Amino acid sequence: MQIYKKKISKPNLVLIFFILLALIIYFFINKLKKEKKLALEPISINLLTSVHPKLSWRFQPITPQIIVEPGEVITIEYEVENLSERSSTGIATFAYFPSEFGNYVNKINCFCYDAQNMKPKQKNKFVLVLSIDPEVTKDSKTKDIKEATIQFTFFDYKDYKEKKS
Repeated sequence: MQIYKKKISKPNLVLIFFILLALIIYFFINKLKKEKKLALEPISINLLTSVHPKLSWRFQPITPQIIVEPGEVITIEYEVENLSERSSTGIATFAYFPSEFGNYVNKINCFCYDAQNMKPKQKNKFVLVLSIDPEVTKDSKTKDIKEATIQFTFFDYKDYKEKKS
């Protein structure tokens, strides 16, 4: 019994090489396109607000829901009104839902960094400037997030200082 070995000619080897190379490039480019598409998918963010009962303020976002593309810088405005007959000072805290999403929120400018003083019946606008880090689309805990929530709560600054002391 004789076994015949068939040699592959050099032109056929070159052809096979280029076919394999083309397939590798095709799959690599498609993977990059998919990753790029993920990074550009917008995230819907619900803006929730609340005020502690000891602070007589009305506080709400002008737009309660925004759409943000990762990497985009966005400005969000909130309306605030002191409903009482006396000046008061409030400070805001914030939370993110899901909490892992917060790791990718970059607050560039936020009213929450400082205590805010409001005169009786004063109305004001507070501004939040933020961006969502595009890495949010690559983290296994956050890559599937299409909707998130940012909640701000204002409370009386004097109470805050007393409790910290």
